[in-house]
Amino acid sequence: MSKYCCLVFFMLLMLIAAPQSEAQPVPSDSGYIPFVGNRTIVFTDASRNNRNISSLLYYPATSEGANAPVLQGASYPAVSFGHGFTLNPNLYVALYRHLASWGYIVIAPSTETGFFPSHTNFALDLVFIIKDLKRRNSVSGDIFFGVVDTSVSGVFGHSMGGGCSVLAGSFDSSITAVASLAAANTNPSSISAANGIRSPQLYLSGQRDSIASYWTQQLPHYNNSFPFKQTVNIKGGNHSYFHLLPGLDDLVDNPATITRAEQQRLTRRYVTAFFNLFLKNDSNGRRFLYGSEAANDTTVITAYRNFSVRTLLQGFYDAGTQQMIRDTVTVVARSTAPPYQFLSVSKNYADASGYGEYSLEMLLPRGSYFFQIIHRNSIETWSAGNAPPIGLKRPGYDFTQSVSSAFGNNLTLSGTKYCIFGGDVNTDGIVDAQDQSIADNDAFNIVTGYTASDVNGDGITDAADLSLIENNAFSFVQKITP
Repeated sequence: MSKYCCLVFFMLLMLIAAPQSEAQPVPSDSGYIPFVGNRTIVFTDASRNNRNISSLLYYPATSEGANAPVLQGASYPAVSFGHGFTLNPNLYVALYRHLASWGYIVIAPSTETGFFPSHTNFALDLVFIIKDLKRRNSVSGDIFFGVVDTSVSGVFGHSMGGGCSVLAGSFDSSITAVASLAAANTNPSSISAANGIRSPQLYLSGQRDSIASYWTQQLPHYNNSFPFKQTVNIKGGNHSYFHLLPGLDDLVDNPATITRAEQQRLTRRYVTAFFNLFLKNDSNGRRFLYGSEAANDTTVITAYRNFSVRTLLQGFYDAGTQQMIRDTVTVVARSTAPPYQFLSVSKNYADASGYGEYSLEMLLPRGSYFFQIIHRNSIETWSAGNAPPIGLKRPGYDFTQSVSSAFGNNLTLSGTKYCIFGGDVNTDGIVDAQDQSIADNDAFNIVTGYTASDVNGDGITDAADLSLIENNAFSFVQKITP
């Protein structure tokens, strides 16, 4: 055998023997469960005059089709789905089946399908069927005995059902994640209700939607929500293509410029990634929501806020009014182990109460991080080293309640709130004579506007700024880092 043939043979052996890296699954593709069963169950809510809630269920099964046995050996999160106005829940069965293939039990009530639906009753239906399915998990002999993950649950829906899913999330704080497809504002208002939800929220929309548009419906829901929150606007999509077969809304909707199949693919991609991340703690979901995969997806326009931070800036904060002059603050997320690796950075406004919402792409729920605060003329400040893992319920960090919330207790008390030290004009990590010199020169020249030497944020460098800098320099104020 020639040397060349030997070399080729050796390389082939190496390729065969080498461990193959497992490709990350794409959420729009079918999941890991080969068979999905379906059945109809009538749930009865005794608290509402024995209201009957006939529902379609799709679930992991041992074989394909109607009334197939449930696949045993694992527990599956339950998610309920709300149909659109006058629409039959059968229009969405492809989406139910897809989620079931990823290990979910999907429940779709067929109530409130007429022209005069009760949004409150529909939202309560979405809540009740999840609770009752969890109850069945502990009922010996029930087909869902021992297979329901009772620790988490989700709710989502389309159009009216999307708005009602938001209502459901506000009615029941135990719901872990809320998603919607072209959510339509309800009565009572789901836009107002979004503010009461403590769980992650996802708002999908079609760019050409003329029924529940991004600007009039999705953005108000998103703006009134708290982190984790995200909007995904599908380019060229419309309202009716969120269901697989044509419905009544197709008659009045703007025509889409993409195919129904493409909008369905994108819907599967983002909804599945969302539930995978927040119901299954699957870190791969982050990539498709706001990580590398999302950043490279040119078919959608996305925005997200996944963390909140409250910071009060010493010179900008008035302890008497308990209000702060609004300014931008940068938040850096770092790992908690040396060398405290840089992970993500986000810059946004902190409002009059010091509250700001930030987009940190590497953050994962249940992860632990250091948070580094950077401001144009304040001392760099780090969060405490014993911060608890990020929770799902309005995740955030508050530097204002306790001196121990900053690493090294590096905060100053102003009234009843703790503030980040100001006066670091040249941002070198210490308040000293160099900062005094810069501010003194600017005060002499009556410098006004958005300048680093204006350490109290009133738009002019003067004696008040010099006084704050001098006091902090005298106290040897400087950054304290791990």
